[in-house]
Formats: sequence, structure tokens, C-alpha cells
Amino acid sequence: MAAMALTGTASAQGTCPGLEDLMPAFWTAHDTLPAGDDVARGRALVASWFTPQIEAYRAARVGRVDVARWLALFDPVAPVVRRLSAALPALWCDRLLRFRVAVPDASPSVPALAFVSFLNFDAATRLWHDRVVLFLGLDMMALLHGEAVGPLLDHERFHMYHHEVNPSLILPGGDPLWLGIWKEGLAVHATAVLNPGLPRIAVFLGDAGLADAGPELFRRLAAELPDRLHATAGEVRARYLGYGYRGDIPARSGYALGAAIVARVAAGRDLAALARIPAPEAEALLRTELAAMAR
Repeated sequence: MAAMALTGTASAQGTCPGLEDLMPAFWTAHDTLPAGDDVARGRALVASWFTPQIEAYRAARVGRVDVARWLALFDPVAPVVRRLSAALPALWCDRLLRFRVAVPDASPSVPALAFVSFLNFDAATRLWHDRVVLFLGLDMMALLHGEAVGPLLDHERFHMYHHEVNPSLILPGGDPLWLGIWKEGLAVHATAVLNPGLPRIAVFLGDAGLADAGPELFRRLAAELPDRLHATAGEVRARYLGYGYRGDIPARSGYALGAAIVARVAAGRDLAALARIPAPEAEALLRTELAAMAR
């Protein structure tokens, strides 16, 4: 399966418009690190890689990094990261082409940057130079997904498309919780649509807790959420959307809840139509479905 995940089509060889691939420069810095302990190697990598790329890391919101500790975690997965970085340009091009077959009005060019995120994220969208850019952290991608990253790329491509066609999603003060649940639910739904027959756990990017989520959990979430839906930060948002959440519900349970809500409203709507639902209508749909689920 991993080998298939890294196979691009003949028409997708090379680098797609919009992809800035920093990994070749990273490997040059990594492969010329001096021999020694991780502290010495870490200092050398800060000088040869992190500092020269500081603008990209600031844009990606990657702050202070314990590079020595990161190297200890990175070294065991470095061969996987190296294979992934070699295959990524063709794989990314292939996924963009497949996405445009399903959604013909999608842009052929997607602003994206590939680097190591120092395990801050596998993929994240950030505003940089007045445009939304997809940052791909290949170290975290390899750690979380191995080499089977196609569904992750589809998930993130849909997020980019969602913003391309629906400016109503840009709200003052940042995304409220309801919008995060809606966006993530749509991206999960899109991943399933783009990959017919993909196992549910793969649609949820390998998260067994989300793949197993069902009516009992959704009923509980639907009952507790209505008064929290306009939270924009902090513990409330982290409870439902945070990767690192540890508590009485699965981490990122809002992804599974959002996907279940989208499944209830998707009849008769293709991905392009779902992506264009205006923010006020999306909030109303979500609240209506939560009320029905809570019963």
C-alpha cells in the first residue's frame, strides 16, 4: 500500500506550479552535519538550515525548537522522510490533477511549501504574503502516516479549495468552533468522495478513535456544544479540534462529528456545491443537525 501511495502518474512528474520544495536544501544541510552528539549536530543544523529558512518557519508559526531532541526523534524515521520527499512533487501533482477531475473549477496552482516542521504539524494552512499557503511538514507526515499520505493531501487540498471559492469563511476574530467543525467535516467528506472504497480509518487519516466514532458520541457532543460554538480559542476549541487533547472524548472528535453532519446534508450536493455554502447558512445547518442528533 505504501508503494502505491507514492506512485505518481506520468503526466504528474516534476514540480507543480505553486509548490516550493525546500526538502532538497534540507537534505544538503542534514547530510553534511558533523559527526558528534545530537547537541553538536543540532547547533550545526540551526546554523545551516533553521536560521536561513527562518522566514518560512515564522510564517508557519514554528517558534523555538529543541533541535537536538528533534534529531533523536527524526533519525529513526529519516529513511521514510527521504523516500517521501523524493516522491512528494510527483505525488502532489497527481493528487492535484485527480482533484480537478472531481472538481473542475479548482485552481491548477496551489501555494504550498514542503519542509520539515520539527514535528509541529503534518500539514497546516497559514496566511503568508497575503495568500493562504499550505505548509507540508514531511517529518510529521512520515511519523503519523508513513508513506501513505495521499488521503492527507486530498484533505488539505479540499481545505484550500474551500477558501478559494468561499470568501464568506473569513470571519473577523478567527474561526469560531462551529466553523472549524464544519470545515473539518467537509474535508473528511471530500477525502471519502475522492477515494471511493477507502477504509474509514484511512479517511480519518489513521485515527482509529475517529473512525470508530458513532451515534452515542455524537449525541453527547451535540448536547454539550450549542453554547460553545462561538469559541475561537483556548480549551473549548482544543477539546473538539485539538490534536493533542487528552480527556473524556477522542481528540479531534469535532472532525468525526462534522463529517457526520455533512453526510446528513450532502444529498444532492457535490463537493463544489458543499464548498460554496455561505457561512451563515452553514452555521444554521450545523445547529439544526446538532439539535436533531441530541435527541
